Amino acid sequence: MPSLAAPALAATLRQLADTARMIVWMTDADGNCLYLNQSVAAAVGDHSRIHLSDWLQFIHPEDAGAVHAQLAEAFRTRAEYQHEYRILKGDGSSRWVLGCGAARFDADGRFAGYNGTILDVTRQHEAHERLARSEAEYRLLAENTSDLICRCDADGNYVYVSPSYQRLLGHDPARIIGTSALSTVHPDDVPQILEELQRQEITGADPQVIDIRKGDSSGRYLWVGAKIEAICDPITRKRSGTVSILRDIAEERRAREQIRRSEERFRRLTQLSSDWYWETDSGDRFTFISEGIHKVLGTQPQDLLGARRGDLAVSFGNTELPHYQEAIGNHQPFRDIVFSGTNRLTGRRFHASISGEPVFADGQFKGYHGIGRNITKERTVFQQLSDLADENKALVEHSTDIISLADGQGRLLRINDAVRDVLGYEPQACLGRVHADFLHPDDVPHVKAMADELRSASGMGMVKDYESRYLRKDGGIAYLSLSASWSAKKKVMYCIARDVTERNLARIALQASKDQMLTMLESIGDAFFALDGNWRITYMNQKTAQFAGIERDSAIGQIVWQVIPGIVDMPVFRHYETVMLSRVPLVVEEYWEPSDAWVEARIHPQSDGIAVYFHDITARRDAERTIRDSEKRLREIIEMTPAAYILADGQAHFLDVNPALCELSGYAKEELVGQGLGVLFTYCPWHGALSMPFGPTVAHGMEAVIRHKQGHELHVLFSGSIRRGTDGMAESFTAFLNDITQRKQVEQQLETLATHDMLTGLPNRVLINRRLQKMLDASPDEAIAVMFIDLDRFKEVNDSMGHAPGDLLLRQVAHRLQGCMRPADVVARLGGDEFVVAAHCSDGRSSAAAIARKLLASLAEPFQVEGQEVFISASIGISMFSEDGRTKELLFQNADTAMYRAKTGGRNNFQFFEAEMTAEAKRRMALEHSLRRALERNEFEVHYQPRVDLKSLRVVGMEALLRWNHPQMGWIPPSEFIPIAEDKGMINAIGQWVMAQACRQTQALMDRLGRALSVSVNLSAHQLRDPALVGSVRAALSESGLPPSALELELTETALIEDVDHSVNVLRTLKQAGLMLSVDDFGTGYSGLSYLKRFPVDILKLDRSFVYQRTEGVSSFEFIKALVDMAHALKLSVVAEGIETPDILTLLTDASCDHGQGYLFARPMPLARLEQFLEEENVPASESGGA
Repeated sequence: MPSLAAPALAATLRQLADTARMIVWMTDADGNCLYLNQSVAAAVGDHSRIHLSDWLQFIHPEDAGAVHAQLAEAFRTRAEYQHEYRILKGDGSSRWVLGCGAARFDADGRFAGYNGTILDVTRQHEAHERLARSEAEYRLLAENTSDLICRCDADGNYVYVSPSYQRLLGHDPARIIGTSALSTVHPDDVPQILEELQRQEITGADPQVIDIRKGDSSGRYLWVGAKIEAICDPITRKRSGTVSILRDIAEERRAREQIRRSEERFRRLTQLSSDWYWETDSGDRFTFISEGIHKVLGTQPQDLLGARRGDLAVSFGNTELPHYQEAIGNHQPFRDIVFSGTNRLTGRRFHASISGEPVFADGQFKGYHGIGRNITKERTVFQQLSDLADENKALVEHSTDIISLADGQGRLLRINDAVRDVLGYEPQACLGRVHADFLHPDDVPHVKAMADELRSASGMGMVKDYESRYLRKDGGIAYLSLSASWSAKKKVMYCIARDVTERNLARIALQASKDQMLTMLESIGDAFFALDGNWRITYMNQKTAQFAGIERDSAIGQIVWQVIPGIVDMPVFRHYETVMLSRVPLVVEEYWEPSDAWVEARIHPQSDGIAVYFHDITARRDAERTIRDSEKRLREIIEMTPAAYILADGQAHFLDVNPALCELSGYAKEELVGQGLGVLFTYCPWHGALSMPFGPTVAHGMEAVIRHKQGHELHVLFSGSIRRGTDGMAESFTAFLNDITQRKQVEQQLETLATHDMLTGLPNRVLINRRLQKMLDASPDEAIAVMFIDLDRFKEVNDSMGHAPGDLLLRQVAHRLQGCMRPADVVARLGGDEFVVAAHCSDGRSSAAAIARKLLASLAEPFQVEGQEVFISASIGISMFSEDGRTKELLFQNADTAMYRAKTGGRNNFQFFEAEMTAEAKRRMALEHSLRRALERNEFEVHYQPRVDLKSLRVVGMEALLRWNHPQMGWIPPSEFIPIAEDKGMINAIGQWVMAQACRQTQALMDRLGRALSVSVNLSAHQLRDPALVGSVRAALSESGLPPSALELELTETALIEDVDHSVNVLRTLKQAGLMLSVDDFGTGYSGLSYLKRFPVDILKLDRSFVYQRTEGVSSFEFIKALVDMAHALKLSVVAEGIETPDILTLLTDASCDHGQGYLFARPMPLARLEQFLEEENVPASESGGA
């Protein structure tokens, strides 16, 4: 029976008839629709109301008879059918479709209906029509064009020739069909044609126009331009024929010949000039270049043929090259493009200019022709002028002399930058000021008079040189040497001033020094005299005259032996002669017989003689004898003292040691004397004082370190003194050492106890503060990462295994963390399970992230603790110096904040500090504080989300969900406060409260509504490990009266597999009590269905992300259907979460999923709203007005 479709359905079918591209359908034996493909079914809805006749009404009237007849015959014979027909669209237009069908039979061979498709083939029909029109237009064009058009087969024989063949060549097209096309081509041109075809076959390139000669009916050859295209198989590249277009080019060739002759005349002209003419082909290769190029490049023109301009080793200017490249790329003319290079014969630099015009033939670009000019001379002259101007400007601007220009009143018009360096004034600030403003007040009259003289008639053309004092901006005085001249023509004063301050000050200082030296020579206690190369006395102080018993004034200018008879026979005179000849200073001690005294003489060579200082040392020699006696007694004391003794010279080499030092160091005296102090000392804070002029001379009680001969170090208490000469340099060094090694060891032990963690040996909070501060001070511009590391769930390990195994685990963790770090980095333990790392990060955050990943990876491996494998992870917070803080206190605080973010982010990860974390940390602290009182203040509520049977769409239960209504902050998301509760150990108490509330409220609902319900309550991993869990569940059931079978406990995959054996034992106990058990959020953890077989669970809850996932090549339905089937095979019910759309509901229903929950049914709601929701569902259909 034909279907009587409702108006809405008719409208939908009308839309499908107008727009659907593909319909896949299935009917029963009576023509009723059983199936439509998904895109069509989504639009139609309930397809069971559709009959085959509903579609036939849209067939174009002209095609309806044939289609009806073919369908009737096919249904009668149960045969397959295929036919094309038109659909009449709603706007009156039509479109073509292809209908196909095949009979379907059941297992007993009975006819069950038809399967088929309807495809839109309008585009194919339109393409065929366009092709037919194109072929007609092509033939019309070929028949009427003046060009010769022909087509040949694979053997080169004509299969089509246009009528223009007869008009141009006199050949009858009908008579030459089947003959060879090459038979009428000039024999010399045949290879060119074959080469062109072969090129196309090999490369697949487009055809090119070639010039060939074609014979006419009289045997005469005509020039034609031929474009011959090979028709090749796209895969094998085998030629199956050709299509050719030929054009008469006789006139074109005559025109080209005229152009060639004209260009030849032009070439001859260029050969006679210094310019040159050039031609290039389409590939920018030179095809002609005149002789003029030889003068520029030094290369013969014929050597350049075939080369590109880029091969000429020339360079374009920065502005020239883009213009040239743009013109060449667009085949446009270019003018006066300048380039430069080096002449290959002369080696001289040249500059040239080129201009060019593009050449086209038959509309195709053939290349360029143009001229070039040698512009080296004009460029050279221009550059010289430019350089000269730049040099003059640079001379002024960069001169160290002040160069200025002033008007007739002395106002400065121009001044260079040197005024800034010499006087401290900015040049701009000087302009407009009077020159006298900068002069020393005492020099103003003199300079003014000089300027007046220059401006007078007598001073015309004169240059005045003078020196004057100028006032610096800082108040100092500068001496300047000036040259000034007046230009009467321009009415300006030119002036150049050079700073001679240092020279004048040096001259003044030299005179002062000379005066000072003479004064000093007269006042010193030593006698001094000087002799020239002829032994004449050139200077003598009064001390010398008194010592020698002579008159000073009469002695100067006399030969020395004339003034002091017998001196040449004295031993000291031989030393004078030695220095006079060798020019090497000498210090000697000799007996001066005339005065019966010992003298020390210091003889120094001078440019024209010698200078001699000497003084009486008779008393000193007597004192030295006394000292030698004293030193002998001192030596005896040193040998007997128990303190180690050292004597060294000014260069820190051992001169003497006593037996106590040998006993202390293990060295023999002979092994140390002559060696440097570095042989013994590894650390001495006073060692640098030896090389420091006028440095410290005495040290008491300083600590030093020496190395024993056997290699170990000893700590000593060091007291010493340095004897310095008059020049302040050390002459000798004496020291006594006392062994304090045992005392230092005790101090080191005390320091270690104060700065290190006794359990792990790592630095403690005191030492990490010191070392981090040292790192920050030493590297103020380097990135440094501070990492707070907190072990995840260490408290649980400590509680379950005991404190001793926990301590062992902490030591192993410390060892692994240290193994990941470099020696320059620091690992410390703050206490408990908290560690800190401070590390240099050359690449900033990327280096810090690499270190954090390395630390996490090191902790991922199992730990062996008392024969058991223990797995542990860590949460790491990172703050970076200096972007997150410039003080260690702020870096510690921000790293701690980031660590808490890592913990709330799922643990076993690291997080960098972000600015917003500070606010988050404050909020977290506030929430943590409020959470501790939330239970007693009744701030928690239990909301419920209904669970629906997907077959009956009736509510069968609900999931209990905890909500927190904070009195100041409002509703707090569970994702924000649950991790805090878990981390701070409050989750068990809160979980017990939720369990009791859910049981009590569910039983009350069942009592009021008179219907069976179940409630599911979530359990965390913390609760699963709680020994009181089973007892609290039984207490909640007992107090509420709720049947155990009405309570469902939900556990995540992660919680179950954390400790499999423990989980199995707890779940079996709960199962034996009659409870229902479910696995929550399946698809987000790391287990599988086969793994879950170990647990006594009843229900599998599919996570929303699993329901909505997509995998390449596999639909969501296939995923879910397979999972549901396997779960049912394991006797598990399946509950889908996150059902939000009817499509997902249909998909899950088709996949045989048992129950579901989601926003499509209801959002989580408080108890009162849930009761109202269930009461509305209980109202019978007749009472609610339903039909």
